[in-house]
Amino acid sequence: MMQDLISVVIPTRNRTEMLARAIESVMAQTYENIEICIVIDGEDDVSAQFLEEYAVPGIGVKVAQTAGIGGSAARNLGVEMAAGKWIAFLDDDDEFLPEKLEKQVALLGGDADARHLAFTSVETYDPGKPEQRYVLPDVTWNEAQCSVGEYLFCRKGRKTMGFIQTSTLLIPRKLMLEIPFTNGLKKHQDWDLLVRMEAAGVVMKQLEQAETIYHQHVAVSGRVGQHNVWRFSERWMKEIAVSRAARDSFLLSIVNRGIATDQSMSKWQRHKEITQRFFQVRWNGKYVGSYVYMFMMNSVRAYLK
Repeated sequence: MMQDLISVVIPTRNRTEMLARAIESVMAQTYENIEICIVIDGEDDVSAQFLEEYAVPGIGVKVAQTAGIGGSAARNLGVEMAAGKWIAFLDDDDEFLPEKLEKQVALLGGDADARHLAFTSVETYDPGKPEQRYVLPDVTWNEAQCSVGEYLFCRKGRKTMGFIQTSTLLIPRKLMLEIPFTNGLKKHQDWDLLVRMEAAGVVMKQLEQAETIYHQHVAVSGRVGQHNVWRFSERWMKEIAVSRAARDSFLLSIVNRGIATDQSMSKWQRHKEITQRFFQVRWNGKYVGSYVYMFMMNSVRAYLK
């Protein structure tokens, strides 16, 4: 029986060494019917030349180059280029483990017409410590039994329950055409997509094995998610449709952590802003301990940075 084609969308710019690693992880997949759609997002002659000379035996490669349209629009362009029934996303600094795509298609029953998607757990490490690897998320999707917003932002004890990142996703192409990435977002592109997918009735399923390697040693080269733009994050959270518990947890963790490390403000100003947001939350008995913990941790960060 012929396998449905999977299109792997990889946005990139000026990182050919990492891109080669990402492509090779796609080539190593046990799932055989794959194409790669690479979007060079901006002026980058080196990547264009690299891809002209890069041989990918047995796998079709499509390449587009933009004037620099941003991560969301670049991924959407990759989806438009794609011929597959399935879309897998891969950031150029991440890797697939060999059975990722085969296992995800099996998890979704091979049904590219249903309103569902799959994500995997990830193997990762703290920046600068690649030898000390661990698996995220700490709580499985089935165990959490909550909305995707609460899964991504609320905590169980001291740790965030969930972790879903772009490179973990496998989604039917018809769903991505219906619900694309929101163009123009500076960050939170994957979270924004997942919240809107859930609101549209898309069922999410987790492959609990770590089948994606999420590299965290590249902060200097500019992962979008590591840029401190907490004012943007706060505005985004006010516009997205999530529960009050998810909103409050995001405010106390993502926004307040950004404030705590904002070198444009004095330590006192940072502490004042953090405290103001602490008193904006609605106390939820299920998460009260984590609210206090996040406030204390970011207050300490505000004075240490």
